[in-house]
Amino acid sequence: MSFILDVITQNNQPKGLLQMNRFKKEEKRKYKEARKGLSQEQIAILDEKERLDAKIDELAHKIHCDKFPEEYDFIYDSRLDLQDRNNGINPMNQQYIEKINKKRLALGVSPLSDNGMSTSNDTRALCKKEARKIILKEGS
Repeated sequence: MSFILDVITQNNQPKGLLQMNRFKKEEKRKYKEARKGLSQEQIAILDEKERLDAKIDELAHKIHCDKFPEEYDFIYDSRLDLQDRNNGINPMNQQYIEKINKKRLALGVSPLSDNGMSTSNDTRALCKKEARKIILKEGS
């Protein structure tokens, strides 16, 4: 019974639904605020820019996942792997580490830290630049 009470909140709505409603309300507020005082033409231009930016971000994320999967390795860590990373130790195989660092240097991005985590956003910036080129090339 306590599980049911934990999941149900005010107005008998599930917690997730309330959080989603808050998120949607906040997004709607930001949308209105950004367009306050603009003409219909300016709003249309802003809408198109935001649509294009969202498309670029989505493609950049896909490119990043494909090009730099090593930055997501931590997701599959066991408890022992997590403990190693927290102690500054990369739980990955040494050959894999060397191969990844060589690839990253060839692409002009920083190598992973000693614990196997990325220390900068240079890979994301590289992927966003690549995505922008692709999207803008499609549009012309």
